[in-house]
Amino acid sequence: MDANTAVAQLNPQGSLFSIIYQGGWLSIAVLLVLLIMSIISWAVIIRKWLFLSRMFKSAKGFLKSVELTNGLADVILRSEQFLNSYTTRLFHAAHASYKDQLDLCKADKNNLDRHLFTQKIERRIDKEILSEKAQMEKELGMLATISSSAPFIGLLGTVTGIIDAFYSIAAQGASSIAVVAPGISAALVATAVGLFTAIPALIGYNIFREKARALSNDMNGFGLDLLTLFDYAIEENSLDAEDLFPDLKLGPKKN
Repeated sequence: MDANTAVAQLNPQGSLFSIIYQGGWLSIAVLLVLLIMSIISWAVIIRKWLFLSRMFKSAKGFLKSVELTNGLADVILRSEQFLNSYTTRLFHAAHASYKDQLDLCKADKNNLDRHLFTQKIERRIDKEILSEKAQMEKELGMLATISSSAPFIGLLGTVTGIIDAFYSIAAQGASSIAVVAPGISAALVATAVGLFTAIPALIGYNIFREKARALSNDMNGFGLDLLTLFDYAIEENSLDAEDLFPDLKLGPKKN
């Protein structure tokens, strides 16, 4: 059995594979590129969907279980139960900055600037928010690239199919539908595959951008709540004339 006979058996007349094969090697290469882009696109879509869903779920569980007005002790306890939540990571970053400055103030009791103290915690929270945003938006650029480039790659396959159709007309000296049909069919397949690749990528990109924006707003709001919490803790531990630096007191202020 020769190669042509094997190809003919694998690609019966009128099948999709037959149409693709008749479009020429350039059309086949275009379709392979689009197929690879589609696989990458769906892999990113599934991965980002699972990642952002976990972020929403873990953050919701943390915020539902914690009461910031109960003070640092309660937040520290709850954060240990939701280690994979962005809310926990934000709190740990802010708390680490708080403890570092607390140690510095204990070492230099005449160097307590409450405004600067709060500013440093705020900058640490902002830095952690930027890091979380970068993780949320990771690979979204790939979806944007696929959604914008796939139609043009499909158009390339369309153009090559039409060129092949006109070449067949010139080579055979006939303009019947039987002569141009293979090239036109391959061209239409390339267009369809390009759209099939681009549309899910575009939809996924828009959905994940909205989810990332919503999470970003939630993080900014939670960051402000944390800043209020630590500002309250700083007030609880402020210096006075008799006790230059009292021990760390966790929990709400006693009336």
